[in-house]
Amino acid sequence: MFPKNNYFQKIDLKSDSLSLRSIINWILFSFTLGLFILAIQDVGFSNSDRTSMFQIHNRYFQISYSIIGALYVIRAIFFKGNTSAKKVYITQLVIGLFLILFFFPSSLFNFGDTFEYYLYQTSGIQMLAFFLFFLELSRMEINLLVKVLNPAQLFMVSFAFIIFAGAMFLMMPMSTTIPISFTDALFTSTSAVCVTGLTVVDTATRYTFLGKFIILALIQIGGIGVMTITSFFGIFFKEKSSLREQSMLRDYLSEDSFDAILKSLMKVVLITLLIEAIGAALVYLSLEKNALGSVSDNLKFSIFHSVSAFCNAGFSTLTDNLYDVRVRTNYNVHFWIANLIVLGGIGFPVLLNLYQYCKSQVKWLMDYFQTRRSYIHRVNMITLNSKIVMFATFLLLVFGTLSFMFFESEYTQQGMDTKARLVMSYFQSVTPRTAGYNTFSMLALSTPSILIMIFLMWIGASPVSTGGGIKTSTFALAILNAFRIMRGKNHIEVHRYEIHEYSVNKAFAIITISIFTIILGSFGLFIFDGKHGMLKIIFECFSAFGTVGLSLDLTPKLTDPSKYILIMLMYVGRMGSITLLLSLVKGFGNSSLYRYPKENLIIT
Repeated sequence: MFPKNNYFQKIDLKSDSLSLRSIINWILFSFTLGLFILAIQDVGFSNSDRTSMFQIHNRYFQISYSIIGALYVIRAIFFKGNTSAKKVYITQLVIGLFLILFFFPSSLFNFGDTFEYYLYQTSGIQMLAFFLFFLELSRMEINLLVKVLNPAQLFMVSFAFIIFAGAMFLMMPMSTTIPISFTDALFTSTSAVCVTGLTVVDTATRYTFLGKFIILALIQIGGIGVMTITSFFGIFFKEKSSLREQSMLRDYLSEDSFDAILKSLMKVVLITLLIEAIGAALVYLSLEKNALGSVSDNLKFSIFHSVSAFCNAGFSTLTDNLYDVRVRTNYNVHFWIANLIVLGGIGFPVLLNLYQYCKSQVKWLMDYFQTRRSYIHRVNMITLNSKIVMFATFLLLVFGTLSFMFFESEYTQQGMDTKARLVMSYFQSVTPRTAGYNTFSMLALSTPSILIMIFLMWIGASPVSTGGGIKTSTFALAILNAFRIMRGKNHIEVHRYEIHEYSVNKAFAIITISIFTIILGSFGLFIFDGKHGMLKIIFECFSAFGTVGLSLDLTPKLTDPSKYILIMLMYVGRMGSITLLLSLVKGFGNSSLYRYPKENLIIT
């Protein structure tokens, strides 16, 4: 455990502010920031005379990259620090030598036409600027920010920064086929970063390949988490991390040590990329040959929808979403996308816990074949949190599947065979839990199905996942507490564990705030767009708060004030109610040493 009050006063930020290391760090950050801005201009704001402009800009890129490479080498050689950061310096040395070698004046080196084409004509030089800027941004000390902001505030500010940056990217002329307003760009960026999927313009036709790539990048950042990604790069490319940074990351990731933080970050990123890669391959193999036009189109569809599904975003490159006639009846595609949604929504702690369990079972199996050692049962390998999350997820999937099979038999599933109805019902039970894909016309749903979807959207995914909602564990605790009251007990007992009172109070705070927020948002939408009907408005607000993305064809018809209300609902829903409360205070965790007399209130 880190001390909460003393170490903040012992660290002297001024002593290192004028050091040579800091000067080099700020010079590097300034250079990469300048190249980042120049790269945005090249990629997004290019005019018709691209050739002459590229020739001028490429000279600036070449000189700047050479200087950056030299500074990387200097920093790697002269500021080695301790041996534990050896990998950091080796990485910086390799990057520095690469930049010097390939961007030193071309009159001394000639790497051929092929290299020149891929570097200068395919935006490779601009992409490198994006990478280096993000690298240096991750390396920047956050001590000053942590001194001003608590972890909850820093978490919300980081998401807000990415949202506004994404809106600027989406407004670039080369990102859209037809220019869009700032409101629509901000709405799309918020929907992508908050992994919601609500859209005010058609993603398939209004955005170019660059625009769709930006949306995909925002989805990936929002799904894994802004602080997870920046911390991942920052730890790997920084010489040291301050106590403040370590404490902030420990609180954010709920880990006890810095070594555990590093391992968790690595596993989260690697597991995400692995599942998305496998999912993209399965979706691609499930598509018919040239189903979407060509092999390239099939591959783009598979990658985009795999990332979007695992991140529970619900964005699609098809105008009619998965109701598109080319994939409408491809139930294998629906099945794999639904499974990706479940894996993304089950939560990283559960995935990490299952990884550790499977790893131990494989290790035992290998030992058994070598030594014939009998199986040793290890208690509590599957944590209580994992058991509750998986059980609640299973019950919700079964409940949703059976409900939709029953209520939609005469509506969206009319005339379908049993297999098709089962897959469609399973998909319908998955997608309201923060994914937002639809394989049917939403306006054709029966009223009971709409109400069930509202209920599932409100619950959402699981804690520390890519989804939103009040979370499965919160709902499970509410149900368990109700049974606890019915049995006349003073505490909740599950699998020989007693649930801490703080968790129960937190769950009911989340439920109360969520209902209040959704009601307030619905009231605001009714004031500006009440003509569309209250059911559609309530459905839209639950979808936005739960970061789902399903819509009864209302979002594109909303006025700008209503769009901003949905933006706030998506943002609050992704951040979480408790995070919102913690962000309102400067410090927290200081409990009082005194207690007042207790008094009961009349409830019933």
